[in-house]
Amino acid sequence: MDEYEEALYKLASDTLVFGPVLASQVADKLESGYVLRYGHRDYCGMGMAMNEKKEFLYAEIWDSSFSEPRIFPNRDLFVAWLVQQSTSSLARLDDAPFFRVNQVITRKRLLEFIAPDYPVLDFV
Repeated sequence: MDEYEEALYKLASDTLVFGPVLASQVADKLESGYVLRYGHRDYCGMGMAMNEKKEFLYAEIWDSSFSEPRIFPNRDLFVAWLVQQSTSSLARLDDAPFFRVNQVITRKRLLEFIAPDYPVLDFV
């Protein structure tokens, strides 16, 4: 098994849903103005943010910008969706090979995001 196959297997195996506590903590952080994304050229993976309309966004990030986001009109809908997700469900395992496990949202990434020392990037 090569490194890529190992990463696929690891993420596919992590099916434990994020649950209400983590989902609420992520929403709190987004409401505070933090943005969950990588910022560099070209494809930057998946990210989350809250826009100026107080809508929650989940989208591919290209050149540090949100591209065609899935929009959740309010916190309750975003949290209800995130509660049911897992590292596996957000690993993009059914997408084209380039997108599979490529800078996706994982439990580890969410836990790093909600940590007090997570760097402030900017508003969307």
